[in-house]
Amino acid sequence: MRGQIESLLARGIEAARAGEGKRARDIFIHVIELDQRNEKAWLWLSAVVESRADRIVCLENVLFVNPDNTYAAAGLQKLRQQPADRISVSSVLPRLSDSQKAPSSAAVAPGDGTERVCPRCGFRNPGWAYLCDKCGADLHPVNLREALGRGSRPRGRGFISLIEAWGAAFTFHRLWAFLPEIELASWGRSLAAVLMAALFASAWRALTAAILQIWSGGGGAGERVIGAAFRCAAEILGPALLLASAGVPVGLLTWVGTRLVGGRQRLKTHVHLVAVAFSAWIVLVALLASVMTFLPYALGDWRARRLLTWATPAVVGVVAGITGVIWLTQAVRTAHRLSPARALLAVLLMAVVGAALLWGIGLAYGGWFAKLPRILAPVFLPVPDCGG
Repeated sequence: MRGQIESLLARGIEAARAGEGKRARDIFIHVIELDQRNEKAWLWLSAVVESRADRIVCLENVLFVNPDNTYAAAGLQKLRQQPADRISVSSVLPRLSDSQKAPSSAAVAPGDGTERVCPRCGFRNPGWAYLCDKCGADLHPVNLREALGRGSRPRGRGFISLIEAWGAAFTFHRLWAFLPEIELASWGRSLAAVLMAALFASAWRALTAAILQIWSGGGGAGERVIGAAFRCAAEILGPALLLASAGVPVGLLTWVGTRLVGGRQRLKTHVHLVAVAFSAWIVLVALLASVMTFLPYALGDWRARRLLTWATPAVVGVVAGITGVIWLTQAVRTAHRLSPARALLAVLLMAVVGAALLWGIGLAYGGWFAKLPRILAPVFLPVPDCGG
């Protein structure tokens, strides 16, 4: 069995170093199922579990097995000095120290006729025993797979589940928005996220145009309302798709930035979480533009309408800009398990490098590049009267 455990450990460490967190976690759990006191398995498991609370329990278990492990002691001290996540929950992993506490006399009474059969060597132990008298194995093994299963709620793999990620992002719930997406990361899902956002922006603008046509008293025949909606949807679809394509350079630039500040996540996973954040941002822009469209009508003041029409791009840009930085920082932080300061630094590096690249492209290709803001402007502007 020792050879099997060593082989599994080597495979798990290789997977962890390659950024395959789920595979590595499954292997280390398998090792712990075979040997609950495996110091190296607990230490490496601390590197691939997601929550701060779970990492603390893993390192506490390492120190329970070997109090002289300096790596675990240093890591545990560092984790305890970090502020807890606002939305963090208690760890679902068991502490070895808890499993070794003697049971109360009411729980298991000597001589009650029960026996505990050792799962490792088959030796029959008294019912009150917690360790095998023959081989020392734990007689109350921890089902880590069951524990982790209780502690996590996997998100569905269907593309429609991306709406759940958007909803979580809108509440700034970092772990709910981005953590489940780590296991679902794929190029296809990333593409689906930005395409769904662009289509949502187009469909939402069409709905806004239809409501605006009715509200402003120009409803008329149903064909006219439908025609206005289709015209506005067609007007925004191209710019929305173009804006969605900007998620590619944003993902690549932030990945370079995270590598510079200590990030070690795979490119595919990083780009996917950035795509989720970027797609949520496109949805936010579409919703803000609609709100700024209806607000003047709700106020009933035409002077206010003119002012808001002029101010809408600035308002949408500022609100969406601040929110986008927050979501992008959350995505980077979750993907690479960075501190908030390091994640924000990576995003700011991306912004500086991106601005420099845009300036250089503008100098080299000033003709068509100067038209880009006008092409993208409809995404940020109020919905016009598309009644034709």
